[in-house]
Amino acid sequence: MVASIQFESLSGNIEFKQILKSNKVMSNLFTIYYRKLDQELQNNKKVILSCVSAKKLGNAVKRNRIRRRLKMATRKAIEEMKTSFNKKMKYAIFAKAKVYDVDFQIMVDELKKKFKEVKYH
Repeated sequence: MVASIQFESLSGNIEFKQILKSNKVMSNLFTIYYRKLDQELQNNKKVILSCVSAKKLGNAVKRNRIRRRLKMATRKAIEEMKTSFNKKMKYAIFAKAKVYDVDFQIMVDELKKKFKEVKYH
């Protein structure tokens, strides 16, 4: 069995503000903000990524389900991409309301497509 990918969350308001000023790739399911990692973190084996669901998407139960689905889909997309995933970036993925109802595999495929776009920026 392949070792599971470890995520490290973005920490602090400053880091989120920096990443929101950076590049973004949009989809009808989510928006991926990304920024190049600092030099000292580039040898890190973990993927620095946060999944965010806004309060307007629903109550806490619904938002947590959206975040869990998005995180698992991201994990699966990264595993399927293998070496083509860019680990030298940090990511913030903001969910949209459609993530709650969409088929899981569609979400994984959309994430793979958008992560490939990130790679070439």
